[in-house]
Amino acid sequence: MFEKEEEKLADYKNLFDHLETPDKALDDAILAGFQKAKAEEKRKYRRRKWIISLLAAAVVLVGFFTTIRLSPAFADYIKVIPGMEKIVDLIRDDKGKMLAIENDYYEKIGVSQEKNGMKFTIEGAIADEKNLVLFYKLESKEKVNTFRVEDPKLFGKDGEKINWGTASDDGRGVQTSKDGKSTFNGSLELSFESPLQTKTLELKAKVRGAEQTESFAIPFELKKEIKETKTYQINKAVTIEGQKITFIDATIYPIRIAVHVKMDQNNTKKLLNFDDICLVDENGETWNKIANGITASKISDDESIIYLQSNYFREPKELYLVLNKIQALDKDQAMVVIDTKNQKILKQPNENLFSSLYVGKDQINLKMRIIGKDYFDPIGTIKDGNGKEVNQLRKESSSNIDVKSLDIGIHIQDLQNIANPLSLEIAFFPAWINGQEKIRIK
Repeated sequence: MFEKEEEKLADYKNLFDHLETPDKALDDAILAGFQKAKAEEKRKYRRRKWIISLLAAAVVLVGFFTTIRLSPAFADYIKVIPGMEKIVDLIRDDKGKMLAIENDYYEKIGVSQEKNGMKFTIEGAIADEKNLVLFYKLESKEKVNTFRVEDPKLFGKDGEKINWGTASDDGRGVQTSKDGKSTFNGSLELSFESPLQTKTLELKAKVRGAEQTESFAIPFELKKEIKETKTYQINKAVTIEGQKITFIDATIYPIRIAVHVKMDQNNTKKLLNFDDICLVDENGETWNKIANGITASKISDDESIIYLQSNYFREPKELYLVLNKIQALDKDQAMVVIDTKNQKILKQPNENLFSSLYVGKDQINLKMRIIGKDYFDPIGTIKDGNGKEVNQLRKESSSNIDVKSLDIGIHIQDLQNIANPLSLEIAFFPAWINGQEKIRIK
C-alpha cells in the first residue's frame, strides 16, 4: 500500500550519534528537558508543541520537540490511509504513539459491523506484547448528540475471553455534540497482565446513542510482527522530604514505558501520584507521563507501576529518570471514612475538602472543593467495615469551576447491605512533597 520509510530521522540521528557531550553540557540539557517537562505537565490538556496543518486530504505534523521533524514520507503515509488524520488527532499529545505511527508500526484493520443505522468500525491498531490500542469510528445515519462506548470485551480465537489489567479510552468514550454529528472517532487502550497469546481477536461492545443502544461483535486479526520489549534494571533509591522511594526497573514497550517503583514501608506519608516525572536523554529530549489514559497501576499499598510516553523508537546513548513533585498525604490522613447509615463523614484529611455526602440505594455522592487548576477523580479503592474491598460498578465526576467543586458519584451494587463504615482511599489530593532527583538508567 505504501513504501516503508527507510530514511526517517536518519540524518538527525547520525548527527547526534557522533556528538561528544561534556558533563556540564549534559547536565544543562537534562535540566532544560526537565524544566520543559514541568511546564508541559501544567498544561496537561494542551498541545505539546504539535502543529497540525490540514492541506487538501493530508495532515502534515510539524515537530513536537526540536529534535523531531516528521518526514515527507510520514506525510505521504497519512495521505495513503483514509481517515489517518483523525487517528493522528486522537494521539497528538502522546509522543510515543506518534513515533510508533511514524515508524510504520500502526496497522490498518478497517473491519466494521452495522446495525439499525448505526455502524462501528475498527479503523486500525497499535499493539505490543502487553498493550493494545484500537482506533474506532462510530457512524449513524441520523445526526446524534451523544455516543457512548460501553462494556468492551476482548475474545481470542476460540471464543475465550481475554482479561486485561487496565482499560481506558482517550477521554472520548462519551462523545457529545451540541448540534449533532453523524461520525465520531475514538480509541480504546487495553493493557494485559500477561503477554497477548493470539492475534486472532474479537471485540464486543455496546454503543449507546441518545435513543438507541446496539451490541457489536467485530472479529479482526493483527498481522504485523509484535516488537520485543526492552528492560532496564535500575534498583536505585532516592529520599524526598524523608520519604524513601526505590526505582526497580523500566520496561519500554512501543506503546508506553512502565516504571516499577516501591515505597519504603516506614515512610510516614502515602505517595499518591508522581506529578513531575519524565525520561530525559543526553540531548534534553523528554518523554512525559501519559496524558490521556491510565497513568499508573497499583501493585500493593507500597508498590506501583508508573506509565510514561514511550521512547521505544529512539536509541539514546544515555537515559535518565528525572522527578520532582509527588502528591503525598500523611498515612493517617489518606482516607475518607463515611457512615452510610447516618450519612455522615466520620474522617477526612485536615483540609476538609469533602462535603455534601448523600447515600442512596446503590450510590454514594460527595462534593470535593477544588484547589488549584488540576483536578481528577480523588477516590481509589473502597473497603467495607470488615476491611474487604468493595466492587464499584462505575464512577462519575463532574466539575463546576464557578464554585470550585467536583461532584463525585460512586455506584455500588447492594450498597445498603455492605458492612459499615466505608473507607474510601484517596488517590488524588492537592498536597505535595518536592525534590529534584536524576537517576541514570542507561
